[in-house]
Amino acid sequence: MVRIRMKSFGRRHRPFFRICAMDSRSPRDGRAIEELGHYDPMVRNKDARTVLDVNRIRYWLSVGAQPSEKVQVLLNKHGVKKPGPGEPWALPEMKTAPPAAVPAPTEAPAAPPES
Repeated sequence: MVRIRMKSFGRRHRPFFRICAMDSRSPRDGRAIEELGHYDPMVRNKDARTVLDVNRIRYWLSVGAQPSEKVQVLLNKHGVKKPGPGEPWALPEMKTAPPAAVPAPTEAPAAPPES
């Protein structure tokens, strides 16, 4: 069975985790099938703590991979869910709107020279 779980990196008092798809029989820091993101609990900015490859996580969930409890909490915080039946696992690409055209500043009419 494939599990989506954390692989421990870092050192004492400075944890760092990679989120990986792994065989459930492999050891905690063993060989991963695919790395899907990372989690750094020491980063002060809460938005930057977790980096996820959402499309690949949705793929692994769609083929039956089970997330560990801690990874499930992270997925819930970021709104990553298993795709429904018939729903594609790949999310549509976010198209960025072209920047709004900023009108060029018009030159003010020059004041007539004072004589």
